[in-house]
Amino acid sequence: MEVFNHRGICLKEGKRAIYLDPANSRPDGAVTHAHSDHLRPNTHMTNPTADVMKVRTGAKKATTHNYHERFKINDFELEFVSAGHVVGSAMIECNGLLYTGDYNPYGTVTSGRAEPQECDTLIVESTYGKPNQTLPDRNQVLEDLQAWISTTSSNDGGIIGAYSLGKAQEVIATANLAGTTPTVSNEVGAVSDIYKKYGVPLEYIRYEDLDEKEKPGLLVTSTSATNGKKPNAAVQNMRKQGAKVARVSGWCAFAKWALRGVDAGFPISDHADFSDTMKFVEECNPKQVYTVHGSTKELAKQIEKKLRINARPLPKYGEVAIESFN
Repeated sequence: MEVFNHRGICLKEGKRAIYLDPANSRPDGAVTHAHSDHLRPNTHMTNPTADVMKVRTGAKKATTHNYHERFKINDFELEFVSAGHVVGSAMIECNGLLYTGDYNPYGTVTSGRAEPQECDTLIVESTYGKPNQTLPDRNQVLEDLQAWISTTSSNDGGIIGAYSLGKAQEVIATANLAGTTPTVSNEVGAVSDIYKKYGVPLEYIRYEDLDEKEKPGLLVTSTSATNGKKPNAAVQNMRKQGAKVARVSGWCAFAKWALRGVDAGFPISDHADFSDTMKFVEECNPKQVYTVHGSTKELAKQIEKKLRINARPLPKYGEVAIESFN
């Protein structure tokens, strides 16, 4: 079997091929989750991913599967395994190969955790693939976020910008643990409804459902609504009344741009950081590793140096086959 980057991650055996997180819609493709850089309609996906796709894009065409349900595409046998990234997110197993997609082995409040899987070949994401990209203790950051929510909600209000799929639901769950029922934008609410459909207990109120005289203590909305790219009336009204603004993103720990225009930043991520990635790779015990999506060269170098496992960035079409990788 060959594996390479060609309009997605292509697995090829003879004349047969399948595409993981393909660049375009195709029935021989399988997608890992519903973030826009991975999602394509008319592919194979989990049921929650299909539901999120409908509310975010309007697209309905998909072939859906449950976790741990074996299925075939062009005689390749695949299985979706929980990735702990967002609702419905999946790693993909196929003939001794594991592709993580975006994954979180630490675990999230709302989406579980990715468990290492024994495999011969591992294709691992490299979002935080540099040795200095290790996030602070997640539990401590969540405690800090809870304290910020409690303080701002009881004063002039707080606004939190986060990805509408994934981190926004983590924020809602964290606010609930702090005894706060946040107000959410329609975009966040639509996705959060799907989390509730699949058994994740979240309590929130849509901004449009508030009484005209009600002032929200906490608003959870998209990152773009708080950085000025897509300002909305809710954010503008609350800021005029003195509300503080925070951003929730792993990049708050590593990049100055993530803290621009906000009063606070909380480095919480739905991705594996460098330390968790190295531990995950080691526990999967692969014979060879391909790195994708991010700091691919840096991560491959560290895997070879520290774990003594053959590793390199995923090659482009025609560069190398798995058989010649060792």
